[in-house]
Amino acid sequence: MHYKEKISQKITSFFGEKKQNENITLTAGFALIFLVIIFTLFRGSIFSDKSKTKSQSAVSSSQDQKATFDYDTISATDLNKKILISNKKESLTLLDIRPFDAYIQEHIMDAVNIAIDEFPVASKINAHSLVVVIGASNTDKDISAAVDKLKDEDFENIVVLAGGMISWKQLIGSTVSYGDPKSFIDQSKVSYLDPEKLNDAITQKVPVYIIDVRDAGEFNAGHIVGAKNIPIDELEKRRGEITEKRIVVVGANELQEFQASVQMYDMLLASPFVMRTAIPGWQQKGFSLVK
Repeated sequence: MHYKEKISQKITSFFGEKKQNENITLTAGFALIFLVIIFTLFRGSIFSDKSKTKSQSAVSSSQDQKATFDYDTISATDLNKKILISNKKESLTLLDIRPFDAYIQEHIMDAVNIAIDEFPVASKINAHSLVVVIGASNTDKDISAAVDKLKDEDFENIVVLAGGMISWKQLIGSTVSYGDPKSFIDQSKVSYLDPEKLNDAITQKVPVYIIDVRDAGEFNAGHIVGAKNIPIDELEKRRGEITEKRIVVVGANELQEFQASVQMYDMLLASPFVMRTAIPGWQQKGFSLVK
């Protein structure tokens, strides 16, 4: 065979094999693309089904969770609005069911503290008002028990503060505290006054606004002339009687005076004076009391 013919055959054979290989490769490529398309379509369907399943599961879970709470809730923001516009048309009772120790650390102004073990409450709060149950948080186990007990006492208008005091502090922030003498913040809310200074002011007829926070029996047994008696437990509901910003607080002891003063600051943004040594110290100085 001629050399050129051999070369031609080799070239034809080479390109023929190459073309055949290309055809095979091309066919395989189309098959792969087809499989990818099929997989993509089915994958979308699978993921869609999974998504629907997850969504349905989430809804079901949400419904189950909602079903476990057999009461209505109110947000801290909405409750704050109700408090601000509260009037005789809508009586509002804030029922704080936390232990007293937690209540005195901080609570919503005008909240009534009745712990779960102090129920029933029918004789203590207005049965016809909107009762807002306040717990520590959503996980407070006493909330459901309190709502059930209220229903057993025929209370009908009941809601629960969503998120409890944690939510209130985060969203609103305004609370009343009995005051912690070890707290720098609480200490900054009050000033101190020696008995001698107070006696000098009274002797010189300088106008002094004195609030005696002892109970009525102690007050009637003997008090500083001109003092007004508002027992510490009545300060919140009688805060409207406090008409001055410069106040001297006197009581049975300095701790009682301090706690009352911090309450007044939180409620009225007044900065009271705590009389050092309290009423016992006043008497030891030989200063007079009247009945």
